[in-house]
Amino acid sequence: MLTAYRDAFTGQGELTERQGGLLVVGAGVLFSVTAIAYAAVEDATDFQFLAYRGASTALAMVILIVLRRGGRPVDFSTVTRTTWLAGAVLACTSMLYILALSGTSAATTLFLLAAAPIFAALIGWIWLREPVARTTAIAIGITLVGVTITVGAGLEVGSASGLLFAGLIPVSVGTYSVLMRSAPSVDPVVPTLIAGSILGLGAGIVAVAQGEGLGVSLRDGTMACVSGGVALGFGLPCFNLGHRSVPAAKVPLLLMTEVVLAPLWVWIWPGEVPSVATLVGGAIILGAVIWLVLVSRDAPAPRSRRGSQPAKFAAMRCSR
Repeated sequence: MLTAYRDAFTGQGELTERQGGLLVVGAGVLFSVTAIAYAAVEDATDFQFLAYRGASTALAMVILIVLRRGGRPVDFSTVTRTTWLAGAVLACTSMLYILALSGTSAATTLFLLAAAPIFAALIGWIWLREPVARTTAIAIGITLVGVTITVGAGLEVGSASGLLFAGLIPVSVGTYSVLMRSAPSVDPVVPTLIAGSILGLGAGIVAVAQGEGLGVSLRDGTMACVSGGVALGFGLPCFNLGHRSVPAAKVPLLLMTEVVLAPLWVWIWPGEVPSVATLVGGAIILGAVIWLVLVSRDAPAPRSRRGSQPAKFAAMRCSR
């Protein structure tokens, strides 16, 4: 399986739906680290944190691009307006996530993400004409049951702005999933580089304009870089590669590992104790994710109607 991932990342092969799904699940695990990294910040403001998060994400992609120069270099020739739009949406998603965490609890923010599969399914049907499989519809239903149990126990709503930011996240996640599904020829590194650059530059400008500056403590800067260079730097390329083999409606469902694990991390430290209902609901959601991976096909997934076998992959095989 590791060979399949290596070949797919360098453009020499394709993943099965199950292999792609496992990458998306792993990306969700990495993304979940952001909640605890943000909780560990002492003095940095939201936009200072976002500036370093974006910059470290972009730096991680630059390092990866340099490392790949001697083997399979990153190809920028397939970058289109859709790619730029996807990068911008991803940067906005990252910003919304941090602003939501500052205004409401991690559990509230993350469990609102459970609506993302519904938006992804709707947008995917409109944009890509991808039908929603029966197994995906069942998994969405199971996920909503888990969320209902959690919300029924009462979550910390927090400020109205925090709730608004959290509510916009599932829309942006669903949109990004569909945009990337419609651009299968783009190297998985490129959207992450675009998103990190936009986020780092935009948040940095806001921080300076507000008089906050970019001076932060070593601890806060490190936490921001962990959430960016590590969580996003490793997680997003895995996500961008894995989603190609997974129908758009399934992608946010598989990312529910982030929804389940992040409240557990902030429970371990700094001690934001989840309710029993949160744990029960999380277990149900995690069960739906595991089931969805197990029923996924272990064969090359069909491309979306707007996607096709990347031309650059064929060119690489012919030139090497």
